[in-house]
Amino acid sequence: MNWYLEMSSTYKHRIRVVEKHNPKIDHNITLAGLLVTDADRALEKLEREKEGLLKGLYVFRKKVSTGEVCICNGAEFPNAEAVDLLLYLIIKLEDNDWDRKLTIESIRKLLKEVFEVDTSKFWTEKLRRLLVIWKNHSFYFPGNFFWDGKKIEAYFGVIEDFYIDKPGKGKSAKIEITFNEKFVEICRNTTWYRRPPWIEIKKLRKEIAKRLYMLALEYKPAERSQDWKVYIDNDLKSWYRNALNSLADPKHLRPSIILKRLKGAIEEINKKTNLRMELQQTEEGNYCITVEEIAPPGAEKIEIPFDKLTSEEKAILVAYLEAVAEEKRIENIWGFLRSMTTEQVKDWLKKAEQYFESEVQNDNETEFKEKPRLIEILREWGRKQFDGKKALFNVYFGKDKILKAYESNKRVVFVCADEILAKLILERFGDKLDELKELFGKEVEFTGEDLKR
Repeated sequence: MNWYLEMSSTYKHRIRVVEKHNPKIDHNITLAGLLVTDADRALEKLEREKEGLLKGLYVFRKKVSTGEVCICNGAEFPNAEAVDLLLYLIIKLEDNDWDRKLTIESIRKLLKEVFEVDTSKFWTEKLRRLLVIWKNHSFYFPGNFFWDGKKIEAYFGVIEDFYIDKPGKGKSAKIEITFNEKFVEICRNTTWYRRPPWIEIKKLRKEIAKRLYMLALEYKPAERSQDWKVYIDNDLKSWYRNALNSLADPKHLRPSIILKRLKGAIEEINKKTNLRMELQQTEEGNYCITVEEIAPPGAEKIEIPFDKLTSEEKAILVAYLEAVAEEKRIENIWGFLRSMTTEQVKDWLKKAEQYFESEVQNDNETEFKEKPRLIEILREWGRKQFDGKKALFNVYFGKDKILKAYESNKRVVFVCADEILAKLILERFGDKLDELKELFGKEVEFTGEDLKR
């Protein structure tokens, strides 16, 4: 619901829109991705190119509709703070009539405006490192860069060089940054772009949240649209890796993990920015993210009754609405929560507390019952893990290895031949417990002691 548009004039005077900056980000660069998620662990997942044009660089290859884009770096990939800095510097480039040589008069002012911190040795060193990262960052489009109506091969960087003047103790240090000429030309003369509001993006710390926010703007159908949807491809792993620029190895990306990460990013966006998002499942069984813009970028924070609740009260209310959303026909839980008046919040919180008081008696774990058929389901799953390796399969899941299976309303417990085997299974398949949880619909445990003894 577009409660922001429907607010009475008595509330509107509280909003002060700051001066707007609309840096242009070219469609090609948006596709390539300014930000690569999991950047802090990138070097653990990537190897330097050993041959070809990009030999010696760390490269993340990203599939796009026109082919492949190579995001390259010789140092490390940009993290959340690096992207905050670049988006701010692009604003300054635009203010400076796109002169590619940009002078920042004071490190102190730069740190305050970008990161809202005071000057210190730690932050000064971090700023220098972020500039080094962008100095070594580049984009390579092997024949699929759109420019002047043509597809061309393009390779360009971001920053060519930077200099820091250190005039002496007590005086402000000045920074001079020279941007890549092609990068500036692209940002200045692009014919297709979305405008990332840096003032909102800098509020986000999770890298996936930043990229999801920027992706949502790409889907926004028109400047005046207040709500829209971001549709997720059938192949959730491919979408996560390419649309959100994740460096995570696809074989470690189970749907449950991806959805958990998305929900965490959405929660941060809803809490800190002018957008409200909700992950939904479509009638076809796919996923989409509904997006609602509740205020212009840079608007002062509006006093919302829900925000005044304690963390415990918020958790109770959210959990209750999730439980009754379908019955009450509530499509956007976060939008509904943040549109409530003070009296409505009190009323719904009372309903939530009564609801959970009646449900608490059903929350206790039921007695375990032996379920032999679960052993066969587990053994079938085990065969897939050891495809063609019968001897190894028998070591872990042979008939004399898993003796019994018990199930309660919360857990499935498999009794192994002994505690040593139980520990071996957990060591070998500890990273697959979520997969087993999906298979059995509840938590799965392994033990060497019979529950009925």
